[in-house]
Amino acid sequence: MDTTKKGSLVVVGTGISVAGQMTIAARSYIENADIVFMGIMNKIGEHVVSNLNPNSISLDDLYKEGKSRALTYTQMADRIVQAVEEGNRVCVAFYGHPGVFVTPSHEAIRRVRELGLDAQMLPGVSAEDCLIADLGIDPSRFGCQSYEATQFLFRDYRIDPHMTQIIWQIGLAGEATLSVLDASHSQSGLAMLADVLGEHYPDDHELIIYEAATLPLCEPRIQKILLCELEHAKPTLISTLVVPSLGMPAYREDRLAKLGLTEEQVIKFRSPTVN
Repeated sequence: MDTTKKGSLVVVGTGISVAGQMTIAARSYIENADIVFMGIMNKIGEHVVSNLNPNSISLDDLYKEGKSRALTYTQMADRIVQAVEEGNRVCVAFYGHPGVFVTPSHEAIRRVRELGLDAQMLPGVSAEDCLIADLGIDPSRFGCQSYEATQFLFRDYRIDPHMTQIIWQIGLAGEATLSVLDASHSQSGLAMLADVLGEHYPDDHELIIYEAATLPLCEPRIQKILLCELEHAKPTLISTLVVPSLGMPAYREDRLAKLGLTEEQVIKFRSPTVN
């Protein structure tokens, strides 16, 4: 009989504001792990996790100024997978949702499963969850399109201005090297972003620069600006741009007709939140 201790991996999220946003399941896995790796934005969050499990190790030492984040993420996954291969019950706690803008979590799970070992991810409270609550946005009302800022600039996406646009990490808009860790050089990227949005929205369309509160006693940053002011904005690394909808598009009467409906019938019976 094989008595070799088999390692396992559980990736959890601590939420954006760790206090009150960590799930009961995430807390339990942290407490019962042989080793916990941490990818958390602040020392308070690390302190919370370390108090739950003293054998907690930060992954932040792998970040270096001028070093490609792609290399950093690979090294994070290497460290996690090695601990699993050594037979440990490994828990990795990432800030926010562990599957959103967290490359090493997906990579580590993929590699551990390829080894035939158990690996799973638990959901966590993400920045988008906080955004929806703080701004009072229902993504189902107008529909929602979501992009990373640099990817949005570099790729030929199709904007639907009738839908809410959420553009992440505008503080790094246009940054291609993956080695910059500050938002002080974002103006050229913001200017291009303003040009792209200007193809679909008027100059006086109101935008929102949003940052979720990362500490319990802090307030979220909610700054309203006009599209014509975007290129002069001063975002941080965690700033998100929200572009509100221009309103609902017209009904497709041909589709309604195929269902035996008229526009008047739909307006009468549909909930006010979706009309």
